[in-house]
Amino acid sequence: MTPEQLMRIYLDECSLHVKVLAEALEEAQPWLPLTTQTVQQITKEQLRILDQIAYRFSKLQDTMGQKILPTLLELAEEPIAPDATFAEKLNWLERMGALPSAEEWKKLRVARNAIAHEYPDDKELQSSAINRFFNGAVQLNALYEFVSQYLLAHFPNVKTPLK
Repeated sequence: MTPEQLMRIYLDECSLHVKVLAEALEEAQPWLPLTTQTVQQITKEQLRILDQIAYRFSKLQDTMGQKILPTLLELAEEPIAPDATFAEKLNWLERMGALPSAEEWKKLRVARNAIAHEYPDDKELQSSAINRFFNGAVQLNALYEFVSQYLLAHFPNVKTPLK
């Protein structure tokens, strides 16, 4: 498969994650932000929504980081060293205008890691981590939209439907 065909597959995969993530964030909106009191009263349904957000966030970030961003560099034929670190690749993408901020990606990674810790004995830390994670999920969706718009504007062949 060509890089353009692969990118179309990756964009389609991410579009599903973005859609489901946005729907779950919308469902969670009425009970956000969480407080030390409300975090103790999370229902099973709210927990399912939180789990869905965490899952889709992880899938979206992984697909972007492991597939979309490297393939974007390949499509752009950028002369970046094959052994470049991921941070170097993020900085390169920022310089190209394909990412608004390499630092933003790193912050989203921190938000993802924060939600992985449950803090069962500290409800204040727990509610704070969940609230930061929700904000990160909204930012990740926006970041995906930015990257996909860049791709579609600079690489018209990516728009072509797969045969």
